Amino acid sequence: MSDFDAIVIGAGAAGLASAALLAKEGQRVLALDRSNYLGGRGMATDDEGYRLNLGAHLLEDPGSGITKIFEHLGMTLGHGPSNTDMPVWNHDSETWGSIRDRYAGAGDRDELKAVIQALLETPYEELDGLDNLPMRSWLSKHTSNQGVIDLFEFITVMECMTEDWWDHSASDNLFNRKMHYQEKRTAAYSFWPEGGWDNLFSELRDAVVNNGGVVELGRSVSRVLIEDGSIRGVCLPRSGASLQNEIFHDETVTAPVVISTLPVWNVLDVVSESHLPDWYVNQIKTLAQDRWRVSYAHLSIATEEPIPVLDRQEIATWLHAPISRTSGFMFEQTALDPSVAPEGKYLYVMGAMLHKFNRGRDKEFVRAKFTEFEKEVEIMWPGLEDNVFKRRTYVFEPSFGVIQKPGLVGKFRPHWKAPNVEGLYFASETFQSRGIGIDRAARAGLSCVEDILGRRLWPLEEGWRY
Repeated sequence: MSDFDAIVIGAGAAGLASAALLAKEGQRVLALDRSNYLGGRGMATDDEGYRLNLGAHLLEDPGSGITKIFEHLGMTLGHGPSNTDMPVWNHDSETWGSIRDRYAGAGDRDELKAVIQALLETPYEELDGLDNLPMRSWLSKHTSNQGVIDLFEFITVMECMTEDWWDHSASDNLFNRKMHYQEKRTAAYSFWPEGGWDNLFSELRDAVVNNGGVVELGRSVSRVLIEDGSIRGVCLPRSGASLQNEIFHDETVTAPVVISTLPVWNVLDVVSESHLPDWYVNQIKTLAQDRWRVSYAHLSIATEEPIPVLDRQEIATWLHAPISRTSGFMFEQTALDPSVAPEGKYLYVMGAMLHKFNRGRDKEFVRAKFTEFEKEVEIMWPGLEDNVFKRRTYVFEPSFGVIQKPGLVGKFRPHWKAPNVEGLYFASETFQSRGIGIDRAARAGLSCVEDILGRRLWPLEEGWRY
């Protein structure tokens, strides 16, 4: 008998969702993470009284994804303050306005309604076939209205971290737009989880443990054991090693199923490519190139007074920053959750996309871009110059995903079920999956779990899968 029915590598959204769902179904589950924190790329930690994320996080689930997963587990994922509008920067006039101003006329609104209707009438299966098509190519078949095009493309900057219009994948973006229109009757919907990110991941961890599963932090996996085309378990470095370079003193934990939530740039560190077909390995290595990483300069800045903005609870975005002409986003975390900063302080987070430069490992270049970005945010929000706290964090490794260019999404990504290896799954947003960020990762985990169980789970039947 195996030690466990399934082993999950990673305790982020995909790993904890997978482990919790399997444990609820009576599976003996072990979830492992090399970090001492829950949440993976969604983790948060304290810094001088501020609660900072690895990047800037909001949940973009209109209800059919991780929200339903919580419901199935007997829990409630409360939707805190939500974002339904979007301040946008006009780089010509250097002023802020609402995205709604771009399609404010009666004719513009009619044009938008027609595009929404066309999207709602397009089956998901048809959208699935648009993996190598730019989003504007699809839009151009239904509208020439620049305001409507702006709405779709400004949202894409925030959700998918892409740059110019030809970088936006039609399939990935239209999947999300259709889902949000169907479920929330709005182009985009994001929210702060009630109780914060620690609470979200702790509740998923508790769902694993309360159903008999095990979650171990600070435990890395050295390799996945594969014999005769089947999963046998994993090898773990010996606990308590006195030298950091100790090697090959592994502990073996057995299971017939392994779900890896490692992204494409790390997965071959633990899964030997000798067990996988060349074409599948090549898919992984192609996506794992540095130039396809979502990377951005990220700033966390606090002030003693709230700065003037159009709406404190909305996400602001821009296509062309004043100096670098790069795209980016900003929002006030304390407007969504005051507990992320000391009383009387206001915490803002913002990011400027850097992956278009393909110089992610050039530290002097990145340093210069941070200096440039700080000047830009003070132009766009002069109040940020009078700050009492500032942290620069570089989102590159870990990255927040593979960019969603045409030809790099959907069927062009490795499938979540490994070919040639029975019992090996990849629940990562960098493999085949749909959605946005943390919700996308959780949906990826759900796809793997349902394949393992051989059935769909109630009350999740209504939501779409990849």
